[in-house]
Amino acid sequence: MNKSKLKVKSQKDSLPYSLLATRYSLMLLLFSSCAQILSPTGGPKDTTPPKVVRYTPDSAALHFKAKQIRILFNEFVQLKNISNQLIISPPLKHPSDVKVKGKELIINITDTLEPNTTYDFNFGEAIADITESNVLKNFQYVFSTGSFIDSLSLKGNVKDALTLSPQKDVLVMLYSTSDDSLPLKKLPNYFAKTAENGSFKINNIRSGQYKVFALKDANANYKYDSPDENIGFLDSLLDITTNRSADLLLFKESPKKQFIRKAKAIEFGHLQFVFNKPVTALYLKPLNYVPKDSVWEIEEFNKTNDTLDLWLPNYEKDTLKLIVSDDKRTLDTLEFAIPPKNSKEKKFKFNYKTNAGGLLDMNREVSVQFNHYLADNLIPVDSVRIKEDSTRYTKNDIDILQSGRVVKIAKRKSGYWKENTRYKMLIPPGTVTDVFGLKNDSIKIEFRTRELKNYGTLKINIDLPSDLFGSLFQLLTTKDEVVVERPIIDSKPFTLEYLMPQEYKMRLVIDKNKNRKFDTGNYLKHQQPEKVIYYPGKITIRSNWDLEQDWKIRE
Repeated sequence: MNKSKLKVKSQKDSLPYSLLATRYSLMLLLFSSCAQILSPTGGPKDTTPPKVVRYTPDSAALHFKAKQIRILFNEFVQLKNISNQLIISPPLKHPSDVKVKGKELIINITDTLEPNTTYDFNFGEAIADITESNVLKNFQYVFSTGSFIDSLSLKGNVKDALTLSPQKDVLVMLYSTSDDSLPLKKLPNYFAKTAENGSFKINNIRSGQYKVFALKDANANYKYDSPDENIGFLDSLLDITTNRSADLLLFKESPKKQFIRKAKAIEFGHLQFVFNKPVTALYLKPLNYVPKDSVWEIEEFNKTNDTLDLWLPNYEKDTLKLIVSDDKRTLDTLEFAIPPKNSKEKKFKFNYKTNAGGLLDMNREVSVQFNHYLADNLIPVDSVRIKEDSTRYTKNDIDILQSGRVVKIAKRKSGYWKENTRYKMLIPPGTVTDVFGLKNDSIKIEFRTRELKNYGTLKINIDLPSDLFGSLFQLLTTKDEVVVERPIIDSKPFTLEYLMPQEYKMRLVIDKNKNRKFDTGNYLKHQQPEKVIYYPGKITIRSNWDLEQDWKIRE
């Protein structure tokens, strides 16, 4: 009886397992929903940078003697790229310890401060809040160890001397004396760093005259002590009381000392030397070899005269030791392991490459560059066969210019190939011989010229004073690649044909020494780089279109 009642009760109160599981899940969901903390929705995003609540010592303090500066903000802050953003002017010999603790910026000064001097700590974009990284731009803390704050300032721009493009992260430095050695040996009295657009501003300068020097500092020591650093300078002292702006042109000096950057054996009979600047008067003296005659080697320099390919057609030893001199100064003593003429890995071959694969501009010559220096025997004009489209190979009216490793082939009379024409060129085997006695295999070159309507023409009416005759005109791409270059000897108009449709720039280099190149400056000689003048705006060349452009230049 009792058991029966118990059994009945148990059956009545029992529920299916699936229903119990559902109820349990709903209860968990209810409790978890009650316990979950949700972020508030709505409201504007915080875009306000941190604000200063308190300075210790106060900003613009006089007779400053503290070793620690504490700046309290209204919110938690962080430092970003402090080593590059913080500029302390005048610079300190020992870096200050800068750190953040909660809402406070703490600066520990480890250096001895100069008396009667105004110091400017410019944090650039280093300070930001933690939540949204809102930057407090160009935040400054200023104080003076003397009885007043210096208030004069200097602003300006720094541009590249040749391209006139703005230069960022360049130090513009002021020195209170005129000694030319100062940028090489001492820290400046004041300095600032240029922004993205090349502009700069130096604040809190004391009244007086200053040497102004710009430096692209490669080793972060505020001194011009590396040949790879770019510089700029004003010719004379700047009186800060009457001049509040200065623009500088940045350039790299020509290296003072010659040295060999690298030297290696390319293959049998071929060595290569790369110098840090153009060679003046090279002299090579072999130490382990007595030449049978004076012509024991062939020297081949590049256009800039700073790379030498040395050819040794009759040298049979496996090593060569050389003394290398330039302008009667010994540069180095080098020893080369000469590779064998042939090995299992590499066969000694005579081959070529050409510029005439695919499309060739009508006014370009076909250039064939061989991998070995060519022998003195000239290529006969009649040996080169050319056919146009479907015609037979014929002897053509062409000119051949042979120099070093390069053979150039061009039309003799017109100077241009026919438009929209497919050419095939054949140089028979055995026509070309290198200095090692190797002869060419059959050389076949195929190319096609563009249609004349695919080019544009530019007529330039350039008007400049007679004292600028001899200046160098340059037509440039928008990437500053030189397309056409020519000296301007008078004010007569000239025409540039067969130009590809695109945008161009025009530049005039005031070539004072008439050497047909841009010459850089020299600081210790007080020599500025040669001046350049750009045409304002760009030139747009269109297909099958003639453009006439006036350019009046007044220096």
